[in-house]
Parts: sequence; C-alpha cells; structure tokens
Amino acid sequence: MIIHKRDVVEVFFDSNTGGVHPAIVLSPEEVNSEEGRVVVMMLSSSPYIDRDNDYSFPLDDSMFIRPLKPGTKARLYMIGSFDFSFIVPGGKKNEMKPEAFKRLIANLNTKVFGV
Repeated sequence: MIIHKRDVVEVFFDSNTGGVHPAIVLSPEEVNSEEGRVVVMMLSSSPYIDRDNDYSFPLDDSMFIRPLKPGTKARLYMIGSFDFSFIVPGGKKNEMKPEAFKRLIANLNTKVFGV
C-alpha cells in the first residue's frame, strides 16, 4: 500500500472517537512504506468535540483536492501512529494541498509544540 504525506485516509480510531474517522497523513511516503504504518492527525466535523479551542484547525474546500464535509477541522491534539491494518481499505479519500499543509504544520508547531 502506498500512502503519501497529505493524503486523507479513513482510520479505525478507538471507540472513544466514534470508530472510523478521516485523518490527514503527516508522515512521509518513505517512512510509511518502510514501517508499514502512518502518523496521522484526526479530522472531525463533530460539534461535540469542538469547543472553539486553539487545538482545532478549521479547514475548507480550497485546502483540498475534493470538497470536505462542512465544518471539518483538524484536531491538533489527536495525532497517532497506526499500522496499515487500521486504515479502511480503498486508499486515499482526499488530498490536502501543499500550502495548506504547511499552514497546518505551522499551526501544530506553534500551538502544540510551542516552536
């Protein structure tokens, strides 16, 4: 399975997050292929999680190749490493554009890692 950085895939998260969620791949293809796993950040449109905190990054259709579900946000605090077996079969569902991905990572670095 070839999975690229910036791909949006569906991942089987634990039951606390409602099972399957879209997630953006943060790790590069070389690492993904070699390790057979990916590092991802969960995407969600759930209003129950969103408390207008600084740890949700708003997304819009202009940032992706295909349209998103309205109200989708990247959850900066929901990052995990998953074996390929946790990825829903069928490959990528979408792809984040390079400039938008740079903004996402800059936001992650500032708000979560303080750099």
